Amino acid sequence: MKPELNLAVRPTWRDPAPARTAGPGRDYWAVLVAVVVVACLALMLSTGQYRPRGFGPYSVTVPLSFKPYDPARWAIMNSDSYEDALKIDPTLPDPASVGYADATALPPAPPAQLQQEALTGPAATPYMFRGLTALDRERAHYCLTAAIYYEAASESDDGMRGVAQTVLNRVRHPSFPNTVCGVVFQGSERAGVCQFTFSCDGAMARAPSRPNWLRASRIAAAALNGHVFAGVGLATHYHTTAIWPRWGKSLVMTNIVGAHIFHRWRGRWGMPDAFRSPYLGREPVPGPYLPVAQQLAILKGKGIAPGAGPVPALAGAPAPLPDVAPAPMPGAMTAPQPAPPAPAAAPAPTYSDPRLNQSGQVREEFRKSGEWIR
Repeated sequence: MKPELNLAVRPTWRDPAPARTAGPGRDYWAVLVAVVVVACLALMLSTGQYRPRGFGPYSVTVPLSFKPYDPARWAIMNSDSYEDALKIDPTLPDPASVGYADATALPPAPPAQLQQEALTGPAATPYMFRGLTALDRERAHYCLTAAIYYEAASESDDGMRGVAQTVLNRVRHPSFPNTVCGVVFQGSERAGVCQFTFSCDGAMARAPSRPNWLRASRIAAAALNGHVFAGVGLATHYHTTAIWPRWGKSLVMTNIVGAHIFHRWRGRWGMPDAFRSPYLGREPVPGPYLPVAQQLAILKGKGIAPGAGPVPALAGAPAPLPDVAPAPMPGAMTAPQPAPPAPAAAPAPTYSDPRLNQSGQVREEFRKSGEWIR
């Protein structure tokens, strides 16, 4: 008879049974997988990516305290003033706390103004440039008039206003002098490095024409009295349309008015809050701070640049050179000075080819090109 094997008794030669750890069992992982599957299915149903038959879009119902027609709310929204609405609901917030009161009090901007601001940026803030004394006011008026005339004498009124606005924008910007004459004649003590070229290139040796000077004077007076020309925005730089300087790429172009292209600083340096320098009111002596005669002598190669030594022809009294018309006094309108006699010209060279003997001659219709129109 074959003996029976008792399977309940573990043989002694086998390894002992492993002890059960305290970790999660198979039931725990099954429940976790089921939860993840249900969550993914619910997400797909809510987004509409999976919609089996019998299931509709996900929706939720939220109770609302505001009825479609609520007499109290309707009365508040149609109140004539904040005080009337406050009588209905004392818990209403103060509209002034968020700064809406000032904005709602302003009239709506016309479309033309909005289009202009979108092109040029914000306009300058109106400001009255009043000197501390009558002498300061006269100096500011003369310096601004000179800048307008010598920079834009052939321009329209708007072209002159653009130059005037640029000068006054500089006066209120911390990167420039805070006086009108200081801005206009900044750097004019050195030839070729002035901020406005007319103040150091000898242009002021020419007597201004009376009609354009009076027109520039009128525009300067209006600008000093608070008139803002929004056509150039907050421009602090400009140049003619015939050139494009290297510094033009580092600025933001605001507009083209007449023969000038206007620019403002980039970033916050060109925003309205940057123009915060107060007007000093004490105007310095109008320039140019390098005599006009010396400017012309340097440009002709007959003078010495400032700082290089004394100028023999200009030492002592500031008399003009023999072939240079004297510069007009500030505010004075002088008559055109007669031209000095021209020196004897050297004999022209002769060539074997007769066509070369006409070299250098100017046609009659172009002989007066470049002369001032009186």
